[in-house]
Amino acid sequence: MNFSPLPSISIILTGHNQEYCIRDAIRSVFGQDYEGPVEIILSDDGSSDGTFAVMQEMAAQYRGPYRVVLNRNETPLGRGPHIRQAVGRASHEWILRQDGDDCSFPWRCRIFAWAVMERPDAVAVVSQMKSVCEEPDVAFEFPAFPTAPHGTPAVVLQQGAFSSSAHYGPAMIIRKSAYEWGNAFPITANFEDDLMAFHAWLQGNIYELPDTALCYYRFAAQNISAVNSAFRFADMQTALAFEEREQNVHLQLKKSKWMGLELCRDLLKSGNAVFRSRDELLAEMEERKRIVENIDHLLNWWDYPFRRRWELKGKGWMGMAHALPQSLYLFCMVSFFKLRKVKKYLSGTR
Repeated sequence: MNFSPLPSISIILTGHNQEYCIRDAIRSVFGQDYEGPVEIILSDDGSSDGTFAVMQEMAAQYRGPYRVVLNRNETPLGRGPHIRQAVGRASHEWILRQDGDDCSFPWRCRIFAWAVMERPDAVAVVSQMKSVCEEPDVAFEFPAFPTAPHGTPAVVLQQGAFSSSAHYGPAMIIRKSAYEWGNAFPITANFEDDLMAFHAWLQGNIYELPDTALCYYRFAAQNISAVNSAFRFADMQTALAFEEREQNVHLQLKKSKWMGLELCRDLLKSGNAVFRSRDELLAEMEERKRIVENIDHLLNWWDYPFRRRWELKGKGWMGMAHALPQSLYLFCMVSFFKLRKVKKYLSGTR
């Protein structure tokens, strides 16, 4: 039983085939400076490498104040179901998630706990993240932690649908009750945080720390964010492979947005009580329809004639480049990023 006046937190660190990076992630959650009740759940989803062995080793060596729980699935469940399973094992009031390739700042739990105590009506609180990029064939090391925040961080009410406008995953602390909607709660293999955040938004107020980052989020070749990383254009073969992967990622995001849209429709038809008004649900449906339409444009992009691509292009030189024929676009991007890499090498920076 928790007799502490401080919020109790379950840190859920999930990994799959991340032996190469998970030590940093585990070290960062073991190194929290929070004095309230904490349990740390290290959960491996059937990795074929030594991910779970690292978890076991570090758990055995840990001598800190927090309770550590180990879990391993013999057969991989997939990202979304794995997270649902891990949340089900949590015993504390608040859930703080982290993937095996990210890194928490030492004060992450402490600042989040302060925020939820300041806003007792919060269902979730979201912070900012500092993005760091891994490059191919370059040894990666997380930067030194920034200076711990001084004074009182700003806490503001999240405006609009959280599912469409805020940060997710490692930047969020959320009440365990917001995860618990039984198996009826839709969840996808990827972009599961979109649906989890959306479910939290349905249940109550979400607050944001607009000026406070609490973790490093890694853009790496192995994670889903790689499609937005510069090294996707390391060479033409890699660029083409990432173009195919990007199509798959867009399909996954479309599925998540569409499932949330269907959930809004079901709630409006059923009349079941949720925190949001009918007008807010209708507005969220329109927002998700807009995102799905944009994704459809991206999925069909290279089938459009040049005139249509030019009409739909984004702003700036990147938008104009994307309107070029696919092979020319890829060639330009490969050349640009190779030149940038040479420039960074000559200047002695990463």
